[in-house]
Amino acid sequence: MRLNGKVALITGAGAGIGRACTEAFLHEGASVAGIDNDPAAVESLAGLAEKERAAFFTADVTNQHAVEDVVRAMVDRWGRIDILLSNAGIGGRKLGDGPVHQCSPEGWEKVMRVNLGGTFLVCRAVLPVMLKQHSGSIITMASVLGLVGTQGLFDTHAYAASKAGIIGLTRAMAAHYARDGIRANAIAPGLIDTRMAARTRSDPELFEQVAAWQPLGPLGSVEDVASAAVFLGSDESRFITGVVLSVDGGWTAQ
Repeated sequence: MRLNGKVALITGAGAGIGRACTEAFLHEGASVAGIDNDPAAVESLAGLAEKERAAFFTADVTNQHAVEDVVRAMVDRWGRIDILLSNAGIGGRKLGDGPVHQCSPEGWEKVMRVNLGGTFLVCRAVLPVMLKQHSGSIITMASVLGLVGTQGLFDTHAYAASKAGIIGLTRAMAAHYARDGIRANAIAPGLIDTRMAARTRSDPELFEQVAAWQPLGPLGSVEDVASAAVFLGSDESRFITGVVLSVDGGWTAQ
C-alpha cells in the first residue's frame, strides 16, 4: 500500500503500460482517474471502475478543455491530485515518421502534438492543483529513443524528438517547481512487450539487435515500468526530482 491515500491521474490508461500502471496504482492503495481516447479501452476498464477508488474517462490529451474537465472532476470528487502519470503517446511510423529527410510534415506534427503537446497540456491542467496543495509528483513517459540514437532500425525522428522534448520539459519543471513541493521525473522505457513492439517481435533482425542492446532481455514487461512508476509516485522517492529513470534492460548503460 505504498500509494495509500494518494490520488493519481493516469493518461493512456486503457492499454499497455498505462493499464499496468493503473492496476498497480490501485493495488498500492491510490485512487485513480484514468484517461484514454479509445472508448473500447475505457470500457475494458469497467471492472476496475467498480471500485470506489477508480474513475475512467474517454478524453484526448490534445484537447485542452477535455483534460481540464477531468481535472475538475477529480478535484470535485477527491479534493486533490497527488500524482500525475502522463503516459499517453503514439508511435509515428504509420503516420510517415522516419529519418528527417523522409519524415512527413504531417507525421512530425501529429507525433509532436500528441506526445509532447499532450504532456504539456496535462501538466498545465494539473499543476495549479498541486501548487495550491504545495505537493505533488509528476511522472512523464519518455523513451530510450529520447536518450540515444540508432542506425537504421528505429529511426523515427519525430518520435525521438518528442521523447527528448518530454525529458527537457520534465527537467525544467523539476527545477522550477521544487520549492513548491512538486517533483517531476521521467521514465525512459526500452523495448517493452506492448502493441508498439509488434514490429520488432515479428522481425528476426530487429529482435536480434534489441537483444544485443538490452542485455537483460529483448523485451521488458509492462509491470517493469509500472513498478518504476509506483516508486516515483510514492514517498520512497520524496528526495528525487529531475531524473530520467531508464527501464531499458541495460540499453543506455552501453
